[in-house]
Amino acid sequence: MRNLAMGLALGLAAVSLAGCKKEGEFTEADAATWADATQAAWVSMDLAKIEAVYAHDLVGFDPGAAPLAKDWATWHKLNGGFAAMKFNAMTVADRKIQILSHRVFVVSGTATLTSKDGPMKLAKDRFTDVYQMQKDGKWLIVNEHVSFVPEATKG
Repeated sequence: MRNLAMGLALGLAAVSLAGCKKEGEFTEADAATWADATQAAWVSMDLAKIEAVYAHDLVGFDPGAAPLAKDWATWHKLNGGFAAMKFNAMTVADRKIQILSHRVFVVSGTATLTSKDGPMKLAKDRFTDVYQMQKDGKWLIVNEHVSFVPEATKG
């Protein structure tokens, strides 16, 4: 009887824990927190905050430069140009998060950036960002592809 009671107690504990997040599990909600922080950094127009979301060994495509950026000096220059645009608002209508592993996730979508004071008042971009957990536990972008949304063609 005692073994039956012990078995039932262990079974109930297992069922109640099944709904809990497992240690080390990374969820879409966790990824969304990091993606939201990235988007806030982008519209801060503070170069240090913008650069803080990127790994220094990242590679990426910027809509303002054709070649693949493969070094931090190039990326720093591109981020400086982005900050100079003085965008102050960003809306993302269709963000999609994909969890690839407990150490990698991808965020894709289209964004509309607007500026009151910058040289470009409106930019519509498509983006894909690959985040990887770093040794210190931070999630940083290691690969980015941003391009302007093409104009609709009349067919």
